[in-house]
Amino acid sequence: NGYLIDQFLQSSTNKRTDKYGGSFENRARFLMEIVDAVKTVVPSHRIGVRLAPNGAFAGMGSEDNYEMFKYTMEQLSEHKLGYLAILDGFGFGYTDKCRLTTAFDAKTAFKGIVMANNNYTRDTAEGVVRSGSADLVGFGRLYISNPDLAERFQNDWPVNPEAPREVYYNSALGGKGYNDFPFYQAKDELSN
Repeated sequence: NGYLIDQFLQSSTNKRTDKYGGSFENRARFLMEIVDAVKTVVPSHRIGVRLAPNGAFAGMGSEDNYEMFKYTMEQLSEHKLGYLAILDGFGFGYTDKCRLTTAFDAKTAFKGIVMANNNYTRDTAEGVVRSGSADLVGFGRLYISNPDLAERFQNDWPVNPEAPREVYYNSALGGKGYNDFPFYQAKDELSN
């Protein structure tokens, strides 16, 4: 999402001329060193890495992103991680400078558990898992407005729309709208 590790991976932001810039191997070096360091204190099967190859946030987006992130996912496979989470699709802004990297691409490049994430609904999540493009789907923002999201999916209860973005970043709200959404109650429960 445009943060430090992403800035090393993407040629649009990584202008380094040392061992951390230029080639795919060099641009992935920082991430691989982090994974190696974490593996000294945590077993690799308990480590997950999240990548956001398609985002335009904070000036991200490079012509070689598809190839760069494919290379990175292949290298991460060697670490036998617990999972790879990929922010796939268009939902968080898309840079259109390169081919879109999908959950299917991640599943092909990464030999392990792939978690897709990015504005999925219950139906689209079930579809990506059934297709074999991902092993599971992560939900983040939708859980804020639906603290019982799994139960809503299981019981076909209505799902609240995503919380307004201001609640994520406006500390003046004091958490209002961030962690105070109610759990679902059926209409007959409300009348009792």
